[in-house]
Parts: sequence; C-alpha cells; structure tokens
Amino acid sequence: MRRLAEFIVDKRNLLLIIFIAAAVGSMIMSSHVTVIQELSDYLPDDTETRQGLDIMDREFTTFGTAKVMIQNVTYEQARQIADDLKEIKGVSAVEFYEEDDEDEQEITDGEALRDSYRDLAALLTITFDTPEEDGEAQAAIADVREALADYDTWFYTTVDKDDSADLQEDMKVILVIAAIIIFAVLWFTSGTYMEIAIFMLVFTMAAILNMGTNFIFGEISFVTNAVATVLQLAMAIDYAIILFHRFMEEKGSVDTREALVRALEKGIVEISSSSLTTMAGMVALMFMQFGIGLDLGRVMVKAILLSMLSVFGFMPGLVMLWEQQINRTMHKSFVPKIEFWGKIVVAIRRVTVPVFLVLMVVCGYLSNTSTYIYDTNSVESARMNEFLTSKREISKVFEMDNTLALVVPKGDYDSEAAILAEAEQIENVSSAMGLANVTVDENEEYVLTDSLTPQELADITDMDIDTIRLLYRFYAWKEEKYGAFLNSIDEFRIPLLSMIDFIYGEEENETFDFDEDLSSDIQDMHRTVSDAREQLEGEEYSRMILNVSGPVEGEETFETIDRLRDIALQYYHEAYVVGDSTSDYDLSKSFTQDNMMITILTALFVAVILLFTFRNYSLPVILVATIQTSIFINFTIPAVTDNSMFFLSYLIVSSIQMGATIDYAIVITSRYTELRRVIPDKREAIVRTLDQSFATIITSGTIMTSAGFVIGQITSNPVIASLGTTLGTGTLTSIILVMLVLPQLLYMFDGVIMKTYFKKKLSLDNRSRDEKGGEQA
Repeated sequence: MRRLAEFIVDKRNLLLIIFIAAAVGSMIMSSHVTVIQELSDYLPDDTETRQGLDIMDREFTTFGTAKVMIQNVTYEQARQIADDLKEIKGVSAVEFYEEDDEDEQEITDGEALRDSYRDLAALLTITFDTPEEDGEAQAAIADVREALADYDTWFYTTVDKDDSADLQEDMKVILVIAAIIIFAVLWFTSGTYMEIAIFMLVFTMAAILNMGTNFIFGEISFVTNAVATVLQLAMAIDYAIILFHRFMEEKGSVDTREALVRALEKGIVEISSSSLTTMAGMVALMFMQFGIGLDLGRVMVKAILLSMLSVFGFMPGLVMLWEQQINRTMHKSFVPKIEFWGKIVVAIRRVTVPVFLVLMVVCGYLSNTSTYIYDTNSVESARMNEFLTSKREISKVFEMDNTLALVVPKGDYDSEAAILAEAEQIENVSSAMGLANVTVDENEEYVLTDSLTPQELADITDMDIDTIRLLYRFYAWKEEKYGAFLNSIDEFRIPLLSMIDFIYGEEENETFDFDEDLSSDIQDMHRTVSDAREQLEGEEYSRMILNVSGPVEGEETFETIDRLRDIALQYYHEAYVVGDSTSDYDLSKSFTQDNMMITILTALFVAVILLFTFRNYSLPVILVATIQTSIFINFTIPAVTDNSMFFLSYLIVSSIQMGATIDYAIVITSRYTELRRVIPDKREAIVRTLDQSFATIITSGTIMTSAGFVIGQITSNPVIASLGTTLGTGTLTSIILVMLVLPQLLYMFDGVIMKTYFKKKLSLDNRSRDEKGGEQA
C-alpha cells in the first residue's frame, strides 16, 4: 500500500490527464447508451407476458389510441366535436355514443350512453392511422389537442407521452437541489472550504465515468438512468470525506506529500473494506428474476468502483494542486459536541432496548403484511404527470376498461370464434374482438372470416349479382378452384377476407373497371380489412382484443387471466394472454422469490463481510439486527397506514438500505471497539464514540436522506418517486437506530463482544499498536 500510495502521489499529473481524457471519452460514449422505458422488457424470457410481447412486436401493428374526457359540454356539443375530430388527418376513428333514434329519453337515460356521456362530461376514444411512435400519429394528437384547446379536457394517451424527456428535466432539478443540500452539509461539517470544491469535482468525475461506461451494457433501464447518479452521490461521497479527513489529520505532523501518501496508505484499505457492504447489497439485486435488479445492480457496483478509483487516483492530484487554497480557507468546524446525547442514550437503555426488541418482532411481522402494487400506472406520487392525473380524473366519472390481448396460432377461425364467444360470457369481460367476430353487415349476420356465396355477398354490398358471379368465376379460375365450375357458381363459397383482397388487387391491376362509387367502396372496404388484419392477424399468429372491467391488478383480474388462458388452451396447444395485467401477474409471482432471495443474500453477504472486518462473532449479529429492524420499520409504515407499496421500491430499497446504511453502524462500532481498548469505562467509550462519529454519520446520512426525499417530491415519474420516498424514509430510520439503539446494544452486550473475538487475547505489542491506531482514528 505504501508503494502504491507513493506511485499515485508522484504520478498525480499523469493521472489527472488520464482521468480528464477518460471523462471526455465518457461524455461522448454516454450518447450511445439506449434507455429502455418499459419495465416489461425486463421480465424473464420464460414468462408468458414476455413471450407474448415478443410475438406481438414481431407480428402485429398496434395503432396509437387516446381517451379524451371533455367536461362541461352538452351531448350535442360532444357529438359535433366527435364528428369534427374524425376529419383530422391521421385520425382513423372516434368512438362516441350514437343514438338509434331521436327519442329524448333515450339520450338522457340510456345505459349505453352513460359509458360515453354523463354529468356534462363526454368520453371520446380516438384511434390513429399509425402506431403511436409514428410521426403521423404524433402530428395528429397535436392537432387534436389544438382543436380542443378551448375545452376542459383530460388526455389519457401514450402517443405523445415522453417519460424520458420529462424524467431528464426532473433529474436536472433534482441534481441542482441535491448539490445545494450537499454544499450546505459539507460547509457545516468541513474543516476547509476548499474541500467542498474538491469533493464536488471528484464526484462529478466519478458520475461522468459511470454514465459513459454504461455503453458496455448497450442499454439500461429508465430507473437506473434516473437514480444511479443520485445514488452514487449519496453512497460514495463518504470515500472522498474519509480520505480527505485522513489527509488533514496527517498534515498536522508531516509535509503535504507525505501526509497524502499516509492518507492513501491507510485510506485505500479502509475505503475498500467499507465499500464491500454497499456492493454486497447491489450484488444481491443482481440475483433477482426480474431483470431490473441485474440492470441496476451492475451499474451501481460499477459506480461504486469508479467512485473509489476517482477518490484514489483523481483526488490526490487536486489536493496537491490546490494545497495553498486549502490552507487559506481553513476554518473552525461548525459540528457541535454531542456528549450530552451519549449520556442520554446510556441512561434510557433499559426502556429503549426492550421497545426495540418488540419493534423487531412486531414490525418483522407487519412488514410482511403490506400489500403491493405491480402496475406502474397505479402508483401515485407527490407530483402526478398528465397521464396519471388524466387517468385518475377520468376514472372518477367513467369506468376505465383494461385491455388484454389473447395470442394464438393463426388459421383456425372457427376456434377463434368459439374462444371469443366463451370469453364474452366471463362476467368482467366487457367486450372481445377478433377477425372471427367482426361483423360486416347491418344485421350482424356475417363476420369477416365467413365464407359467402355470391348472393350473400350481394346482400351486404351494393354490387350487382351478375358482377359478383363474374368475379367468383374469375377468382375460381385464378385460384385453380375448378370444382366451382362443376356445379352452379351460386353454391361456391369464398372467404370474405380473400374475396376483398382479390377484388382490390384486380382493380389495382386494372383487370376490372368499376364505376367511381363502387371503386371508392372497394377502397374503403379494403382499407378497413387491412387495418383489422394488421392488428389482429400476423404471419403465424392471430390476436384477439379483450376489454376487462375492474382494476388492472388484483385477485379477480388475475383469475380472469387464468380463465382466458384455459379457454384458449382447449382449442390450441399454445396461447398467450398479454397486457398490463399479465405483466403485473408475472411480477407478483416472481416477487415472493425475489424478495426472499434479496433479503437472505444481502444479510448473508453483509454478515460475512462484517465477520472478517471485525473478526468477531457477535458484532455482525448486532449490526445486521439493527439495520434489518430499520428495514422492517420502513416497510411497516405502508402496512399500518393501509397504503399499498410499489413492489420494486421494496426490493431495491431493502437492498440499498442494508448495504449502504450498514456503513453508519460500522462507523459507530469501529470507533467503539477502538476506544474500548484504551478506555476501561464502557459508558465513557459510548459517549465519546457518539460524539466523534456524529460528523461522519450526519454528513453521509443527511445527503442520502435528502436525496431520497428530493427525488420523491420533485419527479413526476411514479416509479422513481416511490423509490426516492422509500429510500429517504429508510435511511432516516437507519440513522435513528444507529445513533440511539446500536450504542445501547454495544453497551449492554459489551462483555459478550469482548469474549467473541477470533483472538481473545492480544499481545502487549499488538495492544499498543491498536491503542495508537485507535487514538489516531
């Protein structure tokens, strides 16, 4: 370590150049990282939803849609608005109630009407000509918004919803506020004002390197992209503080170069050891079935490693470069003495520790009774974006349907028709649509997949029967269906879909010359059929669309998914039910296993690290119990307040809280064990431990707590907001237990701790060296 420290200090200018060059390269490469916006993309490959989504992406076109609620309008106004919107370029259809007659009572009281118009509010469902990411759909929704600018409207659509751009704007604000908070905290706890600038530059370097090197993964999730920088700041700023404070301690007795060498010699080992518990929590995330854990875990492990490298390799050059400025800006520390707190802690231990033990048991049970939300669009936050606000407001007036897709192998229209008929009998299935039940006549006698005779086709069109017979004969000849000529052509049946394609194709080839009106009808009919086939029939699979009433997730909805799948599997060897609800269903099934795995692995990894850090059998138990109880308390709050928690917040924050905040417990415990070697009175050791550890814990803890709460209050993305709020609450809880309960446990179990070291007795030489090291620390 001495040789490595000397090399770093002596080659500091070269290292500065290397780091600056790496930062420039990282800024360039950061633009090559793809950000994934959908959590469903991280579902395991063997889940039904993932497989179904892959098929749908490959085989079908999904046109953009929008639900728009217009308030304070009459029915006649709403009807006119719907008609006007149909004329906008890029709008394919506008669904709104159309009365069958002019009866005023029907318009006022009709049940069907209430699905589209009630309480002076109209609900319009708009379908666009192209998928939502297409420029034409983007332009169309902009024109719709402009057309409705003078009305009270709520737009529930993803066509022009840009979560990535909104989140980037939010994060700019969050980083500015976080920087202000960090500046204030460091100003309060610093010994020289110049160290604040050094810390900020070191962190900025580490953050840039981490963002740029994400290109090695190719893509990252929007969750990781949003929170990684703030989490890196909150979890890794300790490293710079530890090294600089070591340097300032050594500087009092030696020159600047030697002080920096000694600080690095001791700090590299100390910081590396401290970072292991934080990385342990991140590594545990990587074992999740849900791929978001691997995504966040590997980026954060890299972030911690790059933060350490920046502290060890970049920071020494800055310290040497600005030595004079550091000396000029020295000031008295503003951190107050808190010896009174240590005395209070010891005095109330007989009350606090029993309460802690009760909380451990009770909260351990209650935290497992919390209900969880798996749907990202059901999570509420302090700031709601337009999408979720519109959903909430529309749901107050109209019942919002939940859309599911049922994907099966194509070609068997009879089986599709049977499935659709059975699906419509399920109580909470409000509608089911597929090619096999799309009607083509006013009497709803025929559907697109029916095979029709010439007379039946004539009945549903305005075409002359003789013309149709001619077309049937030509079709039979072209398709080599020579059996049609053996009997009367009037008995020959052709699938309607095939006949529409045939007539359209022959007109395009100018085989037939239809009059203008008939040609226009053929064009419209073919366009309608083509749109339907794009959405409902692919190369190998067919898709059926079902609207399900009720919540997006929950026992009733999940039972409906199982019933739909069972119905489909009666007719096909494979079937996929796909939608937001199935994604939530798959996540709910993997949650229990992921939760158990993360809890066990995090605690196990941290306990093993603590075991070898302290070389003591009892201390890991005390420390893990303290932090795990703070986790229990954090996740008991939603249970007792009857609020559902977003499942991802639980999984990620429980890991971060154990891995990162255990450092606070390590600071207290290390200081106490060092002081106990030189102070016989354990009460005095506790008082001095809390007083000397306060600055470190309040600095790191305030930064992480503030970062969490700022994220939770500023961002309008519900997933990120939920993570932030939960992390802020968890960190604050950990700080309270570490500053209150942990010292009491160390005091009460002092005898056990002293007897459970790997080596019970220290030689006199070792004891002297330990005492000296404890005094320096």
